[in-house]
Amino acid sequence: MKLSAFLVVCCSATTAFALPDYEPFADATASAGTAYLVNDPLIAQKNAQGQSWVQAGPNQPSPQPTIFAGNLSVSGLADPQGNSVAFGGSGTSARFGLGSSITSGTIYYSFAFKLTDITALSTSGVFWAGFNNSTPSQTTTPTTVGSRVVTKASGTSFQIGLDKSSGTTSLFVFDPTLYNVNDVIFVVGSYTFNTGTTTDDVSKLWINPSSSSFGGSEPAGALTSTAGTDLGSIPSFVLFERSTAEPAGIIADELRFGTSYADVTPVPEPASSVCIGLGVLGLVAWQYLRKR
Repeated sequence: MKLSAFLVVCCSATTAFALPDYEPFADATASAGTAYLVNDPLIAQKNAQGQSWVQAGPNQPSPQPTIFAGNLSVSGLADPQGNSVAFGGSGTSARFGLGSSITSGTIYYSFAFKLTDITALSTSGVFWAGFNNSTPSQTTTPTTVGSRVVTKASGTSFQIGLDKSSGTTSLFVFDPTLYNVNDVIFVVGSYTFNTGTTTDDVSKLWINPSSSSFGGSEPAGALTSTAGTDLGSIPSFVLFERSTAEPAGIIADELRFGTSYADVTPVPEPASSVCIGLGVLGLVAWQYLRKR
């Protein structure tokens, strides 16, 4: 395990805000040659703290989200670990429980993804990931989802958008940039709880933010949405396979959660510190051998 990942896990374990922080899709056990994200709890994907993904919605034996060998790398971000997950279209959705139910402040997620099949993708927009107000153990279909990642077809390309919680296509907010199948895209989403009314919470989505912002404060340029009813709490995150209007092929990787933008945009360890450490060890060993 990398030092940075080790420190994140250790720090999370000692704070009241016990987020899982990092899901590298590393620990699923293959069943009949396929490693499922959900399915049987004995073989479902677990993160380093042993938290499992669970089925979210009616039983759909096929297709199911599966662990996909390989990673999606993002320049400037800490090196990816483990594997990735493949899902999309109509099938079994999956829910991942956070370390605690969040009801105040701002919570962030981030992940890398690429769309591999958009042949049936909606031209008005459809969402397929976001925060959920259901507890991790519930297997019911998610109905209230916040900071939703939305995509819509535009010719042979697609656009990426945001929906706070409305589920109404006319309220989706889209970035005008066109992306192509198999482009690797990095997104950071946030949800901020406000206490003034039941509709004043704020949702944001950064699409391919500059690597110069990684490990620091959130930058400008995010899509922003306030349309829709506020979420009372956020205890989980969901990946959807629920509609043929969704991208039929999605690969996602490096899923992170945190209470700051820096939490979900970790940078690589400085090479100098690693080299210095190795140099010190080498010097100690050399001095030891000289004395023998």
